[in-house]
Amino acid sequence: MQRHFSPLLAAALALAAVVMMTTHLVWQDRQRTSARMEALAADMAKVVEAHVLHTTKGADIALRQAATLVDEAGSLGAVQNPIYWRRLRDALANVDGGETLWLFDTKGNGVAGTGRQMDGPLNIADRPHFQAVLAGADLVVSPALRSRLDNRIVFTISRPIRDWTGDIIGVASAGMKTEWLVNFYAMMSFGLDTTVTVFRTDGEIVARQPDLAANLGKNNRNGQLFREQLPQAPVGTYWSQSVLDGKERLAAYRLIPDLNLVVYAGIEGESAFAAWRVRSLWFVAEVTMTTTLVLLLLVASARMIRSGHRNHMRALEAESVALQLGAELHQARRDPLTGLPARGLFLELAEGMRQSAGQRGLVLAFLYIDLDGFKAVNDRQGHDQGDKVLTMVAEIMRRTTRDGDLLGRLGGDEFVVCLSGHVPDIKTVATSVATRIITEVRDLDMGVGCSIGISLTAGSCNDLPCSLRQADAAMYRAKQMGKGAWFIHEPAQEPCPSCDDRAIA
Repeated sequence: MQRHFSPLLAAALALAAVVMMTTHLVWQDRQRTSARMEALAADMAKVVEAHVLHTTKGADIALRQAATLVDEAGSLGAVQNPIYWRRLRDALANVDGGETLWLFDTKGNGVAGTGRQMDGPLNIADRPHFQAVLAGADLVVSPALRSRLDNRIVFTISRPIRDWTGDIIGVASAGMKTEWLVNFYAMMSFGLDTTVTVFRTDGEIVARQPDLAANLGKNNRNGQLFREQLPQAPVGTYWSQSVLDGKERLAAYRLIPDLNLVVYAGIEGESAFAAWRVRSLWFVAEVTMTTTLVLLLLVASARMIRSGHRNHMRALEAESVALQLGAELHQARRDPLTGLPARGLFLELAEGMRQSAGQRGLVLAFLYIDLDGFKAVNDRQGHDQGDKVLTMVAEIMRRTTRDGDLLGRLGGDEFVVCLSGHVPDIKTVATSVATRIITEVRDLDMGVGCSIGISLTAGSCNDLPCSLRQADAAMYRAKQMGKGAWFIHEPAQEPCPSCDDRAIA
């Protein structure tokens, strides 16, 4: 009995060590997963906040233009004149996500409007957002509501119309698509079950993805977000139990005080840790099998125990190396200088745009951007100045493109933009973006310019590298034209199927 005591004790100690090590590694993996999910939710909230600010700013500009039209026309009713009405329609056309633009008198009667019309008179005197504007609020964002024009779910952005004395003579109100604020961000979920909601500070819902219709008219003022989180800080992340659907989520929120809005982005707990649970089960199973084998070998021979222990340590080292390589690969998918997607990630995201464009009957446009004079800046002023130029150019690209457009850095001083749109509009949009980028890069006064090649490709095209080659060739044509210009290559010049199968250099 005594001769077996030491091996058994060693086996027990080894088993205890393996259990503790496995528990520790699984817990560490969970902590890292939680941190990644928090970062993802926070990034989603930031992007939605920027989109909300952009949307409300565009609507506010249109509402101010409407008030100016009333002043020029002399009265609310005079805006019905075709000359002013067309200008009112043009103001709505410049509002991203805008559905309607109406002018109401102080009794809530619709006087003039554009967008969807209705047969009978339109009155919104009972709407709280209308009453809030009459009470003196400058800009009011309403909760989601059923439109009295066509029963669609919309939200409104309203501001007062004043006469020269400052008295309120009416209200300008823009009806907005609720899905415009939140639906696009489902693409950021990376296969997770996410919820994006825009609340008013009184807890009412302005927009939500998904299940807005099921939650229309509900209020979240008694939820954890409004009772506990917002009183502590205007920005944060937390675990929430939703009062709307009862689901537990890892959530991020951001207060927009100027608009009395709160942006919320949540990832369902089950979804957030689903991959971690699978990894952990497999890891525990592997460790259990390995430990069992080691224990059996330990009983038979102390030498076999030592050999098994060495094999186990090598397996852990290999796993650590694999985790490190995975982390480095993830980091390499984005350009560390500009933050833009690198070539591989750009092509993956562009493939998603291609599939969406094919389903919706849209056309893709690729803008291949190459900086003129960049080598001279690097040679004469140093790489720090060159990096500054690349960072500023990336910021110009972000500023001059639309939400939903895809940007990337292919390497060196080469960038690419992918746009989507309808056939009648995409060429105009692409050339307009190219012109603005060329102008703003030149206006940097950093000694660089840029040449841009544009290719237009059918949404059903299956060869993204081919499209980029066409844009690249068009860029060289732009350089031959004298640099600081753009040149467009259209499908009629060389259809995609005629391109060879060579990969992009």
